[in-house]
Amino acid sequence: MRPASATSQRLEIAQADHVIASIQLPANRAPDRRDAPQRPPRARNGETPPLTIIIPVYRDLAATRACIESALTAVACTPGSTIVVVDDASPEPAIKHLLGELAAELRIRLLTNAHNLGFVGAVNRALGETGAGDVVLLNSDTIVPKYALQRLRSAVRSTPRVGTATPLSNNGEYTSFPVPNRSNPLPSPVELELLDELAGMANSGMAIDIPNGIGFCLYITRECLDAVHELSDDFYRGYLEDVDFCLRAAEAGFRNVCIPSVFVGHEGSRSFLGEKRSLVLRNLRVLEHRYQRYATECAAFLIADPLRDCRAALELKLLSTERRAADPHVILCGSLIGREIAVRRCRQLAANDKRGLVVHISAEGERRMAAIIDPDGEAPQSIALDVATPEGREILLKCLADLRVGSLEIAEPNRIPGACLAQLTQHFAYDLLVTDTAFAIHATIGSGVHPDWTGLVERARRVMVIGENGAEFSEAVLGLRVTRLSAPPTQPVPPRAVSGAARLGLLALHASAAEFRFVRALSDQMAEADEDVAIIVLGTTLDDLKLMQRSNVTVTGEIAADDVTTLIEGHGITKLVLDIGEPAFGHPLVDALLATGLPTAAIEWSPAPPASSRNADLKLRPGLDADEAVAAICDWAAEDVLLHPDRRRGRLRREVGARLP
Repeated sequence: MRPASATSQRLEIAQADHVIASIQLPANRAPDRRDAPQRPPRARNGETPPLTIIIPVYRDLAATRACIESALTAVACTPGSTIVVVDDASPEPAIKHLLGELAAELRIRLLTNAHNLGFVGAVNRALGETGAGDVVLLNSDTIVPKYALQRLRSAVRSTPRVGTATPLSNNGEYTSFPVPNRSNPLPSPVELELLDELAGMANSGMAIDIPNGIGFCLYITRECLDAVHELSDDFYRGYLEDVDFCLRAAEAGFRNVCIPSVFVGHEGSRSFLGEKRSLVLRNLRVLEHRYQRYATECAAFLIADPLRDCRAALELKLLSTERRAADPHVILCGSLIGREIAVRRCRQLAANDKRGLVVHISAEGERRMAAIIDPDGEAPQSIALDVATPEGREILLKCLADLRVGSLEIAEPNRIPGACLAQLTQHFAYDLLVTDTAFAIHATIGSGVHPDWTGLVERARRVMVIGENGAEFSEAVLGLRVTRLSAPPTQPVPPRAVSGAARLGLLALHASAAEFRFVRALSDQMAEADEDVAIIVLGTTLDDLKLMQRSNVTVTGEIAADDVTTLIEGHGITKLVLDIGEPAFGHPLVDALLATGLPTAAIEWSPAPPASSRNADLKLRPGLDADEAVAAICDWAAEDVLLHPDRRRGRLRREVGARLP
């Protein structure tokens, strides 16, 4: 048994005076606060307290050099700041040489550990030897813009009750930009300087409370350090000890905040490589046992996303800079289905070295929010403007003007507020992208374009459609001359031979009441007819749990085009139903399912059957009553039952049994 200790201990195994193994062990006795080291006195009134930047270093010469060089530049612009680097027994001679040179030139203060103490041990050693003033814990894979530390300290000092502060970053969990809670690519040094400058302009004076700070760049006030003391060594090898420190700070009455007016780059941890997941899970169990409300608070924060407006403000600044303007193609849509098709259109543009952006307009109560989204994960991601108001429409127009839009494509005019549509078509030349029957509205064969959209079509530079089905509908039914945008070629995936019950895959795209009723009616009729047919709903519906209570229905939940082959094989699907009263021309899921080569039931929107039509397919006429469609699909699905010998015999026995007295 090792002796009791209120601090971490080092266990070493030696052979012939050489250490052959060494691990850090957590404290096994509760700390006595009377044993805590006495902090130096605080700065006198009127003095700017010193700021110490602590950088633990272990591996990766290139990242370490870039980090320290950027920190030295930032320190030169931040009066009263110094850098303390902890060489945590680095195994790389080049790193030791670099740190030795910097220390000899008095550019850094160097602390060298004889043995590797890990992130916690290295930081705690530096904290114990740090004088008065605040500190910044800085990972050795970060890049600090020139004025970031100066503005970070100024923001913290002007915000009451701050214990810890974290800037925005490309890789900062809650504080990640442009996509939150994701590791976004590290911008170049020039881009980082621009992001930091624009963040200062967009979010000046703001501090947003977050559940905990993030350790890649964690500013800690001296008052917080005096109360919380140091990092806990109950966490193994450098994960979540920063979270624990921040939660202890919150318990002591301090705030954990994000300062969105500062931006610091972060490459992302490479210290433990494949071990990271297991390390995080191990330490997370310790954290959740200690702070039982933490998971709930994190979930509430993610739902509320209070940093969204700050990200959006930075994105608006980015859009207004000439460096970001790229003459993009903007695709305007008004539904989730339209958004998927618009994203696919952006992929087509990217294949031709063109940038595509999606403007998705959705209803939120009385508001009509226009979200501007880069489908490749770059900025913008968070801009949302209420285009039901004149102010929102003016900002949207300004954004598109700042982007120097190369082409505007309108996918769903019937789902876009009229005032917004009128302003956009007045200011920009546009194309129309036919994705559904919106142009016909009350579509029947030969109906043509609805009068409300005649002018819109006439003023468009061209009308475009992805795929052959949409083109045939537009030309034969609407009487339009269209530009066909070919879908990417997809090799058919022949399904495996399936024995047992027939299995009908039904694509659900709309999550509407009509779609839910259709699935329920199909399930009822299959059960009443005693057909041995299972229904696999591909997607999500208005009430998945209600449908899953039925013995002949399975609901997969949301799916992507890449999931199709796995789902077809996993569920043994033998036939497909691809639309329920409304097509989605060019939707990636529709084309991925068609590429399987399975027999398909779908509405025949074109009066002339396509050349690819097969005898095994079921073609339904437009405007067919839901009950008639259900009956037709039931009969079509049951053909498998009648053709399979085992099923035919089983059905015959049931029918004969039903006639027996």
